Amino acid sequence: MSDFTSNFWSVYVTPFQWGSKRTGPDLARVGGRYSDEWHRIHLNNPRDLVPESNMPAYPWLLKDTVDASVMPAHMKALRTVGVPYTDEQIAKAAEEVKGKTEVEALIAYLQVLGTALK
Repeated sequence: MSDFTSNFWSVYVTPFQWGSKRTGPDLARVGGRYSDEWHRIHLNNPRDLVPESNMPAYPWLLKDTVDASVMPAHMKALRTVGVPYTDEQIAKAAEEVKGKTEVEALIAYLQVLGTALK
């Protein structure tokens, strides 16, 4: 796993979601429960895997690429609110996501949710 897809993000997501009203599943511990392919299919068309799902489809995520040029600035901003990104991680971020699709980035994020603290 690369530094970019490290477990830091799921621990330091802000603002925290207080309260009990939720309109969807709790993704806080979804990391590692499903394969990358399962997530890809589910994000493209959730009803292919869960026929009763009311989740919308996100087919553009499969073709849109991550804007690598904004990654360092985003990571620096997140560091100011407590995410412990290192200078090395920030410096390597643009290269690590270059050419990746939005769905690849989202799946990497989903796969680490709930895995940082065992």
